[in-house]
Amino acid sequence: MVKRKENLITTMQTIYLLSSTIIGFGIITIPRNLAEAVGTPDVWISIILGWIISLLIGLFCTNIALRFQGKTFFDFSKQLAGKGIGTILCIILIFYAILISSFEIRMMGEVTKFYLLENTPIEAILISMLWVGSYAVMGGINSLARLIQLLAPITFIVFFLVIIMGIKLFQTENILPVLGHGVIPVVKGIPPGFFVNSGVEFIMIWIAFMKHPKKAKKVVFFGTAIPTALNLTATILIIGALSINGVKADTYPLISFVKQYEYVGIFFERFESFLLIVWLIQIFFTYLLTHYTASLGLSQLFGKKLKPFVLLFLPIIYLIALFPGNLLDVFALQTYIGNYSLIISVIIPIFLIGIIMIKLKKKR
Repeated sequence: MVKRKENLITTMQTIYLLSSTIIGFGIITIPRNLAEAVGTPDVWISIILGWIISLLIGLFCTNIALRFQGKTFFDFSKQLAGKGIGTILCIILIFYAILISSFEIRMMGEVTKFYLLENTPIEAILISMLWVGSYAVMGGINSLARLIQLLAPITFIVFFLVIIMGIKLFQTENILPVLGHGVIPVVKGIPPGFFVNSGVEFIMIWIAFMKHPKKAKKVVFFGTAIPTALNLTATILIIGALSINGVKADTYPLISFVKQYEYVGIFFERFESFLLIVWLIQIFFTYLLTHYTASLGLSQLFGKKLKPFVLLFLPIIYLIALFPGNLLDVFALQTYIGNYSLIISVIIPIFLIGIIMIKLKKKR
């Protein structure tokens, strides 16, 4: 139960929290994942469909959470489903948050090592990031919200500008014809398109901290629209520049796309390193928020303070992050998380709303 006023966050802060939870590392790899799944230039349609589904799920989760104002998912799930089943649901969500934390921190390490700190052991990179992150998480939701509100708009604007500057590489024929192979390939791209917005279910936690929870539906709309707009813009321009086959063959098509253009005579002529440094901040935000969510979940389950659980999860996140042996295994983990998110965002809300309807029927 959220009681203290200093824990409350504004509507704008909640929008940034939700969009930062969603966006993560997927924006760097999603064009390749979609290209492999769809196989045609119609990947942008799959992104739009994935956003519509995520928006509906977010509104669905919002309607549930608004019935229990001031309570997070970890509180009201036990109230609805009973202590036993509710605890199981909480553990499922905590494990989901830990998986995302581990994936994000591992990909931060991989990208940092490959592009910025080539000779540094990845273990050293992960440990340094985890310690800095744990310090930030211990500050609580309000500190995280203010930090993200300060820096997230900068990362979004920089990313958008860097992508738009590559429009001179865009070739219209690479994204045509529209639906040239029918709708079946587009349907195949919905799961990875949905992964673009995985994390929208965390709105069932953030609503409890809102000063104006009645504006939660606005949060869901803009919180999902921002990452979708960035992903959609990036994917269309990348496909238009590299072609669908070129994107399939590239591990990080976004970075390859940015590498292919330069502007002579300005302060920055090459933009890939600048983009990586700024975007690593955004990936770090996703890690912070999921680490916080997992820690908050255990603290509310046991009725204890947050800080011990933040430290408890440090070695767990570290070990899971190192578990994939290579980059292919890391991408397999990403696919697993995407499938797991369907359970969190679809099955659990339907189960909870079913209980609500049964209870309402009994009252009548």
